[in-house]
Amino acid sequence: MNKEIKKPKAILPKGFKDNVQELIDLRNTVTETIRAECQKFGFAELETSSIEYTDVLGKFLPDKDRPSGGVFSFQDDDDQWLSLRYDLTAPLARFVAQNYQDLVKPFKRFQSGIVWRNEKAGPGRYREFLQFDADVIGVQSTCIDAELCIMISNIFKNLGLSFEQFQIKYSNREIWDDLFRKLEINEEVEPLVLRAIDKKDRVGIDGVKNLLQEGRKDQSGDFMEGVGLDDSQTEQIINFLDNNDQSNQQLEEFKDYLSNYKDYPITFDPSVVRGLDYYTGMVFEAELLLNIKNKKGEDVVFGSVAGGGRYDKLVSRFGKEDVPATGISIGVDRLIVALQQQDLLSANRPPLVVIANMDKNQLSEYLKMADELRNVGIACEVSYGSKNLAKQLKYCDRKKANIVVIAGDSEISKGVVSIKDLAAGKDLSKKITEREEWKESKAGQFEVQRKEFVIAIKKILDNQ
Repeated sequence: MNKEIKKPKAILPKGFKDNVQELIDLRNTVTETIRAECQKFGFAELETSSIEYTDVLGKFLPDKDRPSGGVFSFQDDDDQWLSLRYDLTAPLARFVAQNYQDLVKPFKRFQSGIVWRNEKAGPGRYREFLQFDADVIGVQSTCIDAELCIMISNIFKNLGLSFEQFQIKYSNREIWDDLFRKLEINEEVEPLVLRAIDKKDRVGIDGVKNLLQEGRKDQSGDFMEGVGLDDSQTEQIINFLDNNDQSNQQLEEFKDYLSNYKDYPITFDPSVVRGLDYYTGMVFEAELLLNIKNKKGEDVVFGSVAGGGRYDKLVSRFGKEDVPATGISIGVDRLIVALQQQDLLSANRPPLVVIANMDKNQLSEYLKMADELRNVGIACEVSYGSKNLAKQLKYCDRKKANIVVIAGDSEISKGVVSIKDLAAGKDLSKKITEREEWKESKAGQFEVQRKEFVIAIKKILDNQ
């Protein structure tokens, strides 16, 4: 008896998704806007490998012999660990170290690419997503950090956001280092303190106090372990968060640059600490101030869509001297969600013409017409499905085609073709109430001479 073959299920792993044409078009629209602005500021494009040696990404725990820390990893045939990149910065640092002598410095690069995080998937939280980075290697001055903030602002403006709809907040690692030394907080505890502060927007200032000391219970009933600081340490940190007058040499240089862009929504906020255990100087975060509806239909403030800072010690991991470096990262997919809800984004999709297949004996003529359109840069396809015109028109509607060309025996014998402007047809049909009137009107449809049909189609597309 033959053993039944077990067929695989047609299902994606958790945290992954397929991207259809509509999302791809939206991604391309947003990334092209970002790319154009980066080029205006002198950045050049770079593509780094999707796979790196795991130690390049720095994802080994000291007491483990396999990678950890949220990366997808596997062993090569020489037993070396390889990982899918979890961001675009670590591969850039490897590239700079590997090609340091040949690079024109400062080295300004931008990159758009997929990254992977081996983390628990959840609603709207994917393990594979598109990231856009822009980085500058070889400039010590924090003027370049400020310039990145101006560039982000320009990107948001070009995507249709006003200065009232977003803000960029910045802080500095060194002022926090000075505070930690003053409070005698050791290096092992510093990341825990920063993590507690980073939850300020979610848990409030009282919640931060609890997290800095004995801990707190969240709404679900789960207890979050506290850092264990004493009352004096906690009070000084809370006061520090409310003090917007702090400064040092880096901040003064940063502010001096921004004084040339006083109308830009860029402000100092010491509570910006995300990534401070990673960054070495300036740190900044861009957030949208829009009310966005979540999956439950509730209005929520959208929050962060971009962030970055200075990471002067990352390249030195590869045996090089400390190399000044700073950069930004933009969450493209998150940005798309917000822009769509505000009706600020539509895909730049090239127009499409479909030639209806009315008669198999006329295929050669249909192919000639299609080639004539393609030769002038107009996307065109010949319908090979149902010969039923109504079904072909339905297909065109679902495909979001702009124009249908209809040419049966009678049209071709007269040297004409019938052109149906689908956009105009929809507008006209809305004004027609009687069935007979609709049938007689052939809404949006007209005849032209066969030799002039390309010119007629170009004219329609130019006016759509």
